[in-house]
Amino acid sequence: MIKSSSLFEVMRKDADMKTLFLRFVIFAALTSVALVGCSPKATASEKVLPATLEEIEGSEFKRVVLTEKAAGRISIQTAMVDEATVDRKLRVAGEVISPMSTGTGANAPAYIRVRLTAGGAQEVDRAKQAFIIPLTGAADAKSYSAKSVLVEGLVDDIEDEDDLDDLYLEIEDDDYDLTVGERVFVDFSLASGQVQRMVIPYSAVIYGVNGETWVYINPEPLVYVRQPIVIDYIDGDQVYLVEGPETGSTVVTMGVAELFGAETGVSK
Repeated sequence: MIKSSSLFEVMRKDADMKTLFLRFVIFAALTSVALVGCSPKATASEKVLPATLEEIEGSEFKRVVLTEKAAGRISIQTAMVDEATVDRKLRVAGEVISPMSTGTGANAPAYIRVRLTAGGAQEVDRAKQAFIIPLTGAADAKSYSAKSVLVEGLVDDIEDEDDLDDLYLEIEDDDYDLTVGERVFVDFSLASGQVQRMVIPYSAVIYGVNGETWVYINPEPLVYVRQPIVIDYIDGDQVYLVEGPETGSTVVTMGVAELFGAETGVSK
């Protein structure tokens, strides 16, 4: 028979063990919570840039790489570089004159004087029509056909006749809206005849502050590279190139300014 004092001791020891065990459980739980709280937070996903730049070895330009979302947001559109056989043209400045000192208007003679270098005058095909374009700046400005003529009674005030030649053109349209002294563009066909030219939309051309001209080609999906071009002449919304991307390559026609800004940090 166990004595009552011994029984009490056993019960007390048992209670102490339970208390110790309970404290251990609480300590373990608190420790695990603390460890969870001190563990490194999950790394936030890196921000994806809409455009990244890649160096091109040996080039001053950089490859602009867009995300699909960015390309969609700026509505990138492209066109294929075409090729055409064209009559070479020369655009020069001219002035509306009146040999009889009368005003111009419907049914009155209107003449255009153009001053060319001797070499330029020899290149012009005088047998073909020329076209007179007013300097209005309007895209829909009317042009007038004209033919080369010899005009009597005009005073030639060129100091050095060896350097410049005067050509005179008579407007063939009966109704025109030009005044004496007005400056115009004159487009001539050149005697060298037909040549092959690359053709791109005017919307693909981007101009630099010093008159540089470029396009952005699209060599692979979402990749855009700026390329210099040399313009022969512009006819409406078509640009004829002496130098530029190969025929069949792709140029950007919408989103050009955004690509230029992404590459250079300059907004056009």
